[in-house]
Amino acid sequence: MPVCVFHSMPGKLCLFVIGLLVTQPAAASPKRFVSMNLCTDQLLMLLADKEEIVSVSYLAARKDLSVMTTRAQRFYLNHGQAEEIMRLKPDLVLAGVFSTRTTVFMLKKLGYRVEVLPVASHFSTIRANIRKVASLVGHPQRGEQLIAQFDERLESLKNKRPAIPAMAVFYRENGYTTGKNTLANAILKQAGFSNLAAQLGISGSGHLSLEELLMHPVDVLIKGRRRSPDGSVAAAALLHPAYRHYAAQRKNISINDALWICGTPFVLDAVNNLLTVHRLKK
Repeated sequence: MPVCVFHSMPGKLCLFVIGLLVTQPAAASPKRFVSMNLCTDQLLMLLADKEEIVSVSYLAARKDLSVMTTRAQRFYLNHGQAEEIMRLKPDLVLAGVFSTRTTVFMLKKLGYRVEVLPVASHFSTIRANIRKVASLVGHPQRGEQLIAQFDERLESLKNKRPAIPAMAVFYRENGYTTGKNTLANAILKQAGFSNLAAQLGISGSGHLSLEELLMHPVDVLIKGRRRSPDGSVAAAALLHPAYRHYAAQRKNISINDALWICGTPFVLDAVNNLLTVHRLKK
């Protein structure tokens, strides 16, 4: 018989408490999952059982941002508000670094389990995030299988990569571009492209002036599908005659943002799309 260490406790009560401690089951693993970030939304839907997913963010149902819109519409779509998340009674909340910080803080303060995943700027982070979410939702083997499929397809795409790299640049309204330490840069590299913005020392998202762009010829000009209205300040550079002349001398492609935004296995569709235009220089 275990020795009672609760000296002030009557014998029978002490034995009752010991019995509770011995027979108390381990804390149940989380079975009600909520995601409030576009990227964790998609990882959750790839790795968790459908009946365990309570809610994903409304962004997951937007066709311009998500590749899993049909699946997302099966679930309640949240807007990342603390009161809204609390009503869903989640066991686990997934968020991103840029998710509503007030909501994340409040949920943690109230004792909810919130896991914040880092932004994937390299393919190694994609693997790490898959592995983490798979573990959190109780399906680690499912995560390893997804990573194996990812790596197998990546290897097959590498075999299609041209030996000589081409130069590309992202250029959007307001001179917006993406340089090194970004997922977009990682996708470019995997498709055999050099990124002009990265070579110019831009890290993360940044600004590339029209003057500097015109001084550096590229093979491929990458644009998004969303456009600011003509006449807006943001679109002014794209309407400039010098830019139009520059663009006319290059291969222009418009990307599907949904494939590039989040670190999921779908980034390999973006790599594959780039491979198809690699040699189509204008």
